[in-house]
Order: sequence, then C-alpha cells, then structure tokens
Amino acid sequence: MVPEASAKKILDNKSAILALDPSSSFMDELAFSDNLKKAIKNVKALTMPEKVKVRHHIIRYADVEEVVFAGMGGSAIAGDVVKDWADGEAKVPMETVRSYHLPAYTDDNTLVFLISYSGNTEETLSCMLDAVKNGCKMICISSDGAMQRVAQVLGLPLIGLPKMAAARVSFPYLFAPLPYLLAKLRILPFDKVEKEMSEATDMISKLTHEYAIEVPFEENLAKKAAFQIFDTVPVIYSHSQYRSVGLRFKTQINENCKLPARCDVFPELDHNEIMGWEASKQIIKHYTLILLRGPEEPREVNTRIEVLKEKFFKKARSVIEINAQGQTALARIFFLLFTADMISLYLSVLHRRDPVASKTFQILKYEVTERLGTLEKLEEEILKLAHM
Repeated sequence: MVPEASAKKILDNKSAILALDPSSSFMDELAFSDNLKKAIKNVKALTMPEKVKVRHHIIRYADVEEVVFAGMGGSAIAGDVVKDWADGEAKVPMETVRSYHLPAYTDDNTLVFLISYSGNTEETLSCMLDAVKNGCKMICISSDGAMQRVAQVLGLPLIGLPKMAAARVSFPYLFAPLPYLLAKLRILPFDKVEKEMSEATDMISKLTHEYAIEVPFEENLAKKAAFQIFDTVPVIYSHSQYRSVGLRFKTQINENCKLPARCDVFPELDHNEIMGWEASKQIIKHYTLILLRGPEEPREVNTRIEVLKEKFFKKARSVIEINAQGQTALARIFFLLFTADMISLYLSVLHRRDPVASKTFQILKYEVTERLGTLEKLEEEILKLAHM
C-alpha cells in the first residue's frame, strides 16, 4: 500500500505523469468533450446513400429490422453504450458482436456497423466478409487499414477517424456517429439524440475541469479513487443500465494499468457471483469494490445492495460508490464512463505504467495475425466476393 502522502506527490506531479504517457493518452482523454463536438459535427454533415451495389445485392439504407454493432475492445464498447442507453427507445433489436462471425439471422434487412479503430481488426473484417455474403446494410467506422480500403472500393458509407493514442481514447469519435445515423434511419428519435448528446457533452466538459491533472489530489475524485484502488483487485458492480460502463471500467484498468479486474451486473450477480463473497476475509481483503449507481436503480436492486454492503461487502479493503449525475440517461452514463476513464489513467500512474504500450498485444499481432497473414487474406476474400 503506497502511503497517501506519496500518492499525492506522484499524482500531483504533471511532468512525471506526462513522462509516463508518451502517446498522450491523458491529453486525448481530457479532450473528450471537444472531440465529441467535432464528431457530432462530422456525422451531421454526412450524407447517407440511398443504395449501394455490392456483389449482386443492391443495399438500400431503409427498412432496417435489426442492428448489429461488430467490433472488438475499445471499438465495440461504443455499440454497448448505445444499446444500454437506447434499448427502450429503439424500434428494432440491437446486438453487439465481439467475434469472427455475425449471427445467422443477419440478412439484407440488417444494419451492421463495422467498427475498427485501426481498420485491421481481424474479427471485425471477418464479420465484414459475412455482411457482404449476407447482403447486409453496412456502415464502416475506421481510421485506416484494410477496412477503410475495402469500404472505399465498395463505395460503402465510411466514417473516418483521426489518429489518436489508442482506440479507447477515441471513444467520442467511435460513439457519436451511432445515435445520429440511427436517427437518420428513423430507428431513434432525433430530438432525443440531440438533447441527450448535448447534455452529455456539457457534462464531460464540466468533469474535464474537475479531473484535470492540475487539480490537486484533495479536490480530484479520480485521483482519490485511484489511490483507494491501488494494490487491490478492482471488482466493479452496476445494474443493467450501466452494464457497458462497468465493462468499460474493467477493460480500461486491464489496458491502461495492465492489471486484472472484474465486473458484473445486478440482479444477475445476486444468483451466482455473490456467493464468492462467502470466501474468507484473507481473500476478500484484496478486493476494492466499486459500485456504479444512479437514479434508475430499481428499488429491488437498491435494497439488495444495501443488505449486501452490511453483510458481505464490508470485508473488502474498501468500497467506492460512484453516483451518476445528470438530468438525462446519456449524461449519467457519460458521467460514469469518463470518471472511470480518468480513474484508470491515474491508477496507471501509481503503477508506473505507460497506458498504451503492451507486450501482450505485440505478441498477438506478430506471432498470430501477421504470421498467418490473416488481414491480407480477409481483405482479398472480401473484395473477390464483392465483385462476383
């Protein structure tokens, strides 16, 4: 356990923080609100085609019966957030796919968002191959790579992304196109999208000032939470409204800090995960429990959480409750998401970790993807199939 005085010294040292972050993750994250505004402006200016010819199919961007978000990691989370936020409003079912293949039901009435920050995500390109075979309505979101090349050759709608430190800090650019394009296609109400995106942007702008590196430890919720989590295994619980935020928090800790973390969701966790809290205090004392809460929390879930806090959760080294703020559902989701992002970055500082560099990713890229020539094969197969 690092002493609090030492943590303050580390987390209030701007030059030391930036030295650990050569890719500028902190600066990209703190530009979240500005980037969200730019992304909204870009998607509003996009003109969707009425139809595109791919293979022997005429793809018409109307009469969507289901929506699939295909992506991995930081790219896929944008689809999860849309689903959690808009599930009750969307006129069609929505699903996020994190795998090599689309569901069997996908056809020419399915709208598939193919989301890959790098454009070289092999799982997403494999889904693109399925989408071409099935005649799906496709929209691509990418900064470069095979996906961008294929989309341009096929004439598919393409949302270009700027180069940033990593996919996870490009979240504003990955997310913003989704609700606006769904509104253009009459799947979501435009007024709802416009109102809630506006408040969410304002919320992030406010938090940017509160969590800035220059804001001292005593006044900075993100720095204090990172200190509480340090040297423990974070266990993140939320109810279903914030499922995507809990997953985002977990993966941000995994990627930025190179640490294990867990996440789960009420009420499902009451039927399985919770039994793990019967373990001895010698085990549970290594946990920090983080509860993501908000006004949408059902009364039944609220009551269960309070009982569990009294009976079991107190065995953890500490319990952190983060209560969502904001007038609209999306603003509350963004409050929790941005707070989680900043906590993970400050936690990476305490662990002396570069938020971007990763030996694991390099091994997977060079020892698997490049050795097998997966990307070249997929790109060639998609283009060959598309022109049959």
